[in-house]
Amino acid sequence: MTLLRSKFLKDVATLQISGMVNQASQLFSSIVLAFLLGAKGQGALGVAVMLQGLIYNLISVGVIQSTVGQIASATARDMRGKVAAWMAFVAKLYLLFNVALIVVGFFVLPWVGRHWYNDEGIGEQIGWWAWWLTLWPLIDTPRSVVFVALQGTRRMLALAQLETTQELGRVFLVTTGVLLTGSAKGAIIGEIVSRVLAMIVALEIYREARADGGTYLPPPREVWGQVLEIPLRRGIPLALKVGFVKNVSSMFLKVVPKLVVGIVAGLSWVAYLQIAQRIMDIPMTFLQGISRTILPALAELRGRGDVAGFRRMYLRTTLLGGGIVALGILVLLPFVPWLVGKFYPPDYKEPVFIASSILAFGLVPMSFAVGLEAFYMVTDQMRASIVLTLLGCLVTIPVFFLLVHTIPETGAIWGLSFYMSWVLVHFAYIAWWFRRAARTHSLS
Repeated sequence: MTLLRSKFLKDVATLQISGMVNQASQLFSSIVLAFLLGAKGQGALGVAVMLQGLIYNLISVGVIQSTVGQIASATARDMRGKVAAWMAFVAKLYLLFNVALIVVGFFVLPWVGRHWYNDEGIGEQIGWWAWWLTLWPLIDTPRSVVFVALQGTRRMLALAQLETTQELGRVFLVTTGVLLTGSAKGAIIGEIVSRVLAMIVALEIYREARADGGTYLPPPREVWGQVLEIPLRRGIPLALKVGFVKNVSSMFLKVVPKLVVGIVAGLSWVAYLQIAQRIMDIPMTFLQGISRTILPALAELRGRGDVAGFRRMYLRTTLLGGGIVALGILVLLPFVPWLVGKFYPPDYKEPVFIASSILAFGLVPMSFAVGLEAFYMVTDQMRASIVLTLLGCLVTIPVFFLLVHTIPETGAIWGLSFYMSWVLVHFAYIAWWFRRAARTHSLS
């Protein structure tokens, strides 16, 4: 257990540093784009990204999350054939899904842009930008396969190198694209090109990881050789369960609020909300190392049947990580006006602070959700997660739209904060589950 704990802490630290670098990079990008595009142009770019995310989340499945746990479990049992099979599963499903994404997006996204955002005069253009962005997930397929392999076998240093290289390349190419074109179109092109470079880097990092003397990683030829024959039914049920919860959360945490704000309050408020989320996410970077490490670590403990160790690791990481982040959010909030006034155009200061203050109400309880997804997956409680998520939608969505109708500028942000607070219901269920596990001495 001591070895596992030390490995866990080392992995957390590695991904923590990577997460902080990536967060700083994203903040820098938002500052540069604020000056180059202005609030309306930055908002238009944000809406294009969210429109692509809308289609993506409606038809995607939780492939990455579910497969990481399977690879970690297979690695712990030294089942080498299963590691290659699960990587092939990701490759096949991603290729099929992403082709469908491009086709659906072609017919849907320009129409949505034209009818939802035509008041700004660039609605159809935003829709076409969103469709361009449907190309990058297909390009990104090899990187996604490498990603699950590195995380599942707990090569967190290589994973951190991959993510940091991708993010820094993205910021450089997006910024360069805007400078060359003078519009958000350049940022879209830069985003797509960055995915091509990320694919090349991912394949090189995977080659080096195979030679590092660690746990087994199959050669690419073995993985791609199984792509055509691997049956999708092997992983689809779990992926659908994970994907439902993951995509619903992503839709209502990242996508829907910005799309609604763009419709009822204008494109500039999309930029203000996006900046507020970037700033208030700064303390959340302290959870990034834990959130990616806890899934394979809990999967190992589950494989060993270590009930006490499982409970101890989940509670410690949740309470310690969540407590630090919640405190960080409360300390950061009073400094938001100074940060925005110092680094962004003057018109960003007041609306960004308003959005940040509202978000804080939901972000504090959300801070403790670091191991929520991993818990449900590893304990085979995805059905309970889906039920609670559906119940949350039934309660929070009507409130969300009531608030939008009542307070056009900030109602969507209040609704978002209320949605995040629903995590308290999940915590109540997990507390009940642990009491039951303690009585039965079983993780089943």
